[in-house]
Amino acid sequence: MVTNLFHLGKREGSDQSYQLLRNALDLYLTLAPDDVQYLMLQARLYFHLGINPEKVLDILQHIQAVDPSQHGVVGHLVQLTLEQIARKNQTTEVAVKRHTDEKHRKIEFSVGLIMKHKRYGYNCVIYGWDPKCMMGLDWMRTMGVHNLPHGPDQPFYNVLVQDGSCRYAAQENLICNASPLEISHEEVGRYFSEFSGTHYIANEELQIQYPDDMVLTSQLVEKVYGHS
Repeated sequence: MVTNLFHLGKREGSDQSYQLLRNALDLYLTLAPDDVQYLMLQARLYFHLGINPEKVLDILQHIQAVDPSQHGVVGHLVQLTLEQIARKNQTTEVAVKRHTDEKHRKIEFSVGLIMKHKRYGYNCVIYGWDPKCMMGLDWMRTMGVHNLPHGPDQPFYNVLVQDGSCRYAAQENLICNASPLEISHEEVGRYFSEFSGTHYIANEELQIQYPDDMVLTSQLVEKVYGHS
């Protein structure tokens, strides 16, 4: 049964199938905790979904202890995971980002908007953005960023996903959700003060970082849904 769940989750590309794959791997590894192949799949999946990068490091450390011959692959993924952690922890000097800046002219969305991923179908809320992909080359290669029609030189958005993950999504892959809904994610309260029914209201800290976004979010919500 576990094997069937695993192969079904691996074959599909939807948000629901990722959850199915997570559950199958977690269940299998409770029965076979030293299976290096499945441990590596679990580490890669957690990394891809942005779920608890510290957990990814624990898994990789366990893989290295069980099978030292995996040091090359493990070392590469450790490097990517540390980069992911460093990016998440960059809070000492918060850069103020304005849509009116010339380098931000391609930004189409704003924080607080409820979005849907065009390819994977997951629901999410935007809590940050960059004018282009700010991750390292190794991360971009792993995620296939250069295979996107607009590549890395397009806006990328930090999003909190309904399944509890945090992802970094290209603008071309996001669309306003036709049926906005609350996002069940443990970090929503870190960035937003409330859910209005159509979008999230940024808290004071997020408004300082993105001073133009509240107005732009309200304008886009009115345009898409007919009310703010």
